[in-house]
Amino acid sequence: MNQKKQSTSIRYWEIAKILEQDIKKGRYPIGSLLPTEEKLCELFTASRHSMREALAYLVSIGLIIRKPRVGSLVIAKLSIPQLVQSVGSIQQLLNYPGETSRHIFDTKHIKVDHRMALLLQCTEGDSWFLIRSLRYPKGYSVPICITNIYVLPEYAGVVNHKNKLIPVADQISEMYGEIANETKIDISATILSAFEASHLKTKKGTSALRVTRRYANKNGKVFEVGIATHPADRYTYSFDFKRDDPNYLLGKTDNPTQRID
Repeated sequence: MNQKKQSTSIRYWEIAKILEQDIKKGRYPIGSLLPTEEKLCELFTASRHSMREALAYLVSIGLIIRKPRVGSLVIAKLSIPQLVQSVGSIQQLLNYPGETSRHIFDTKHIKVDHRMALLLQCTEGDSWFLIRSLRYPKGYSVPICITNIYVLPEYAGVVNHKNKLIPVADQISEMYGEIANETKIDISATILSAFEASHLKTKKGTSALRVTRRYANKNGKVFEVGIATHPADRYTYSFDFKRDDPNYLLGKTDNPTQRID
């Protein structure tokens, strides 16, 4: 859709939607620059404030990035999905939906410092193997999260597992026979570092959801820790809880739960 001069009452989101459609239809291909802010203000007869809000929206949905002294660079044709994961069981809480896949971009052996020892529940100076990856929904070029996966060094070969859709803990189980007998999950709020923001194609300091999963064997030894960090607008956990049936608690029924209406 070609831009046309609009009335001065045009809202920033109207501008954003026009530009979004232009990008999706190829008017501005991936790798190209949008017109300058000044030129866009002229095209839309809009204020600089409205134009900056419109461009900020395009950044937030992953279509462009803004580079100082360069301009607004188109990085994707499809906007970032808001992935909602419905959780009705422990297994669903542990695993991502099947329509997402993990892409490894870095691996290395590390020595654990004091801070990491607390995170990995090990001894300072221990060796671990770090796998850094990005997770993408099917059909999208913008990731929903960046993940640091720490595994014991004897399981480093897990990166060669052919099935990239299943969790690393399951890969370790298949390859080495190590089974997660216990999993602890922590969910917290955080902000993105410059490193994380760069890989997630968003701004440093963006609000994010962090999910830490620790997997321990039957002896209580942690053998994997996964830390997934999601920009706040890209991921939602939706929990489906059921309350305990009072009759079950009193031993009057074999049915432990009943749905809350």
